[in-house]
Amino acid sequence: MTTPDAADAGPAPVDVAPVDTAPVGTGGTAGGAGWNALVGAALLGTDRRPAELTALPGPVAAALSGVRTATGGADAATTLLDAAALLTTYRRAGRAPLPGRAPLPPAPSSGEHPVPAAAAVRLGSLLARLDPATRGGGGSGRADHLLRTWLHLAEEAGCTVPPPRLPALLDLAVRRTDVAAALAPVLGARGWWLAALREDWNAAVGPHRVPAQRDGQEQAAPGPTAQEPPAREPSSTWEHGTSAERRAWLGRLRHGDPAAARAVLLASAWRSERAEDRVAFVAVLADGLADEDEELLERARADRSLDVRRDAERLLARLPAAAWTQQVRRAATAAVHLERRRLRRTLVVTLPDPADPALPTVSTGNAPAGVGPGTWALQHLVALTPPAAWEEALGESAEQLAALPVDGGLGPELHGAWVQATVLHRDARWARALLAAGRRAEHDTTLLSVLPAAERVTAVAGLVAAATRTGTGDDGTSGRVGAAVASCPAPWPQPLADAVLGWLLGAARRSRWVTHDLLERAAHALPATAAGADALRTAIDALPADTPWRAALSDVADTVAERHQMLEELR
Repeated sequence: MTTPDAADAGPAPVDVAPVDTAPVGTGGTAGGAGWNALVGAALLGTDRRPAELTALPGPVAAALSGVRTATGGADAATTLLDAAALLTTYRRAGRAPLPGRAPLPPAPSSGEHPVPAAAAVRLGSLLARLDPATRGGGGSGRADHLLRTWLHLAEEAGCTVPPPRLPALLDLAVRRTDVAAALAPVLGARGWWLAALREDWNAAVGPHRVPAQRDGQEQAAPGPTAQEPPAREPSSTWEHGTSAERRAWLGRLRHGDPAAARAVLLASAWRSERAEDRVAFVAVLADGLADEDEELLERARADRSLDVRRDAERLLARLPAAAWTQQVRRAATAAVHLERRRLRRTLVVTLPDPADPALPTVSTGNAPAGVGPGTWALQHLVALTPPAAWEEALGESAEQLAALPVDGGLGPELHGAWVQATVLHRDARWARALLAAGRRAEHDTTLLSVLPAAERVTAVAGLVAAATRTGTGDDGTSGRVGAAVASCPAPWPQPLADAVLGWLLGAARRSRWVTHDLLERAAHALPATAAGADALRTAIDALPADTPWRAALSDVADTVAERHQMLEELR
């Protein structure tokens, strides 16, 4: 510290009135007199006004004495700075607790299986690559995928996130739903405790706190049951919370007690809610959907928002006993019948009249250009009707019905509506029948999503291998290959991995258009083995030097190798 020169002829010393200039954020007035004395000495200089150390609180004076003894004494300016540092710490840490404030609940002891040290370092590196404040960070799509892969691998290994990384991950979960879903299973008791202390964290990860299915067995999510922010009761969250908080609270309530969630919605001022919130509330009913939800869905079916009405109708259609569902089924099956024409059985369609008051109300919206109102109404009725109803109404199997011709050129419309109904009602048998009929290739990917995972993977591997053999590289084929592969969960079994690699390498050799999404997906779904990465690099080296996709394929190999390293680190 620079002090005024004592020999300098200046104005006479002035008695400065002490001012409480305590550091921002300090508590109370502990040590106030000592602090004012130090401020006065600093303003005038220690030569003109030595610091009054006698005004320091006892603990600070004792600590200062120890510092001076350890350092062998110091000049007045250094002593002033030491005293200010010690008093600042004392004022910040030594305050009495505020009255009426309950202490936070203690963090639970870390009883989960921690990740190995190397895996923790890897997680820190991935977060740094995603942090815009880090040099070179904030824009890595590869790091983004690898972070989610790391979280999934940690879940499979039964590990939990290292506590020092929890705040950064929870902040990321607030902005990214996919990260929140991957983070929830590996938060652990301490992570859930921390998330409950901030409403935005709790709202982000809370909806993903559900029992997980693995190998056919139910496993509860780690930590205690769903928590609300400690300063707010559940009923207060529903009445006064933000939109995200209310949706998260309702989702947790529905999962744990469907009847209670139903009662909350029935008692709510439904029409006063925002349209997007009403859509979200209807979506919550899909969890634990039951016949008792009919009244609430009927209310939503009369909503002024088309999106709310459509979503409610799709859920109501999954309740066979609902009165409206039975009306839709009767109207749909009455519009189609079988006739024998020239030794062939044919499906004959009688288009419904949308103006018929006996026709059940369906939220169709405006028909596209070129589509008549009767055709549009038929498509919506059929799309809501369970596919199995057609076997009962027409007396034929799914395979037979899917293969029959349709009179009047309405085959694409009828088959397209059957595809929508198959997806809505998750009818794998009808999905197989429609795939076997092969009516429209653009529906294949949609139908594949209904099949069980193992069967779907086998079917997609065959589809990709066939596309590779035919050598067609048009945009339509490439798009269908990419969409079909996207329906398969990662990691891919070896037959599917071989088929996709064959497609990618063949496309690269012929300089065909390759979907970037498929390359990105392959990087994170191919088996994470060192041998697989090496084999891919060998295949890439054999490509012509001017192959445009060489660099992109090399990135795929690098990502597979890094995933393998992550897997080894978590073992």
